[in-house]
Amino acid sequence: MKRFIRVCVIMLILYVVAYDLKIGTLPQSSPANAEIHTEKKLEKNKKTFKTYEVTPGDTLISVVEELNSNKNYSIVSMIKDFKSLNPGVNPEHIQLGKSYKFPLYSK
Repeated sequence: MKRFIRVCVIMLILYVVAYDLKIGTLPQSSPANAEIHTEKKLEKNKKTFKTYEVTPGDTLISVVEELNSNKNYSIVSMIKDFKSLNPGVNPEHIQLGKSYKFPLYSK
């Protein structure tokens, strides 16, 4: 009986490792490459931005989606660009009535 349990545990471990490698719960390198390309584009464009006064219900994502018609950006790049345009400001704590610089992404 102990031998059977050991074999089952070993098979389970091998299945989990094979699943991770084939289908993947481990992070892949391709999203990171996409973010690097986005950052390079912003550096070429000299980090274009628009100053926007925050109104009730606004979040970083909602404002960036409102200002940009295209969808060639990721949430991670939005946060990085917002923090670089507004040093010392956490995008989770933007305040009502204050103006902040929000990144613009070209096509």
